[in-house]
Amino acid sequence: MAKIAVSVGDLNGISLELILKSHKKLSKICTPYYFIHKNLLLKACKLLDKKLPKDFHIVEFYGSKDCVFKGNKFYSKLDVSYESDYEIRPSQIDKKSGAYSFASFKAACNFVSMNYAKALVTLSIHKKAWQEAGILYKGHTEALRDFFKQEAIMVLGNKKLFVALFTEHIALRDVSKHITVEKLCNFFINLYKSSNFKKIGVLAFNPHASDFKTIGGEEEEIMLRAIRISNVYLKQKEQSKQVLEKLIADENFLRHCEASSSGKNIYLEDLLVADTAFRADALKRCNRLVSMYHDLALAPLKALYFDESVNISLNLPIIRTSPDHGTAFDKAYKNAKISNKSYIEAVKTALKLAKIKSHQNKKL
Repeated sequence: MAKIAVSVGDLNGISLELILKSHKKLSKICTPYYFIHKNLLLKACKLLDKKLPKDFHIVEFYGSKDCVFKGNKFYSKLDVSYESDYEIRPSQIDKKSGAYSFASFKAACNFVSMNYAKALVTLSIHKKAWQEAGILYKGHTEALRDFFKQEAIMVLGNKKLFVALFTEHIALRDVSKHITVEKLCNFFINLYKSSNFKKIGVLAFNPHASDFKTIGGEEEEIMLRAIRISNVYLKQKEQSKQVLEKLIADENFLRHCEASSSGKNIYLEDLLVADTAFRADALKRCNRLVSMYHDLALAPLKALYFDESVNISLNLPIIRTSPDHGTAFDKAYKNAKISNKSYIEAVKTALKLAKIKSHQNKKL
């Protein structure tokens, strides 16, 4: 069975409860490798009053210049100082737990990069704990961009609805300045090539899609032009940086290519009004969407499919998924009812993406 690397997230949250609850079921479809030191795992089991499963594959990780996997120990560059034997503090923001969760993530990421596993599944970290540990990244996706020097794309959802985020964890006041034709074109093109979605709708930035420029509209003009250019570019036989630059800069060239192109557009030509795009009838027409900012898409997505959705990082050399929820400090180590649906779906999605990667004509 395929091997999946699992970074354990913030140990003060619900991640280990999810792992222990889900292990038996997941072991039927893959071989999970959990990036945690045994002594910490045993401490968590004691707090939870759980026994460690016999077929539980742990990978203890250590900092090193070279990537080497020996027995159950993995040596690799981790870029953080961390303790592998500290006291778990349920429901607390703790820099030790923050540093450990980053080290587990970086080690598991390197493990997959070295082809020791097919995909990476990351359990939830706490952004404030990362900050207190001196980690500057705001989350997994931002870190992955830096690790691989590629524009990772955050996509969330399930087979009923996927939404891609053009911007993620930035202040709302800063979103507009990021909306440029060049940035949008690169995003639209990379999203299609890494997902193979066949019909994608773009949510307008302003209310009512600006209502014919009565409510802003500058952003909508830029977005519409980027959609037009991207659709034309994706129909060209020659797809290069130079062709894209010319399509953006030269209106006559764009019109010529537009007139001579054939085939269906990938992106809907008109922007979708966000306050109606998530209605059942609208999703029947288009359920692959792009949002300019975080809450515009994620609020309705989580209202509709919170337990079923997963977080996916596209446009990377490795496959990475995660559950679409946080650390749930309010439920950690309290014998609370915890749903593992999103975690299990994240693993299943990772396995599916691994198959797609070997058959590029398939779609997500």
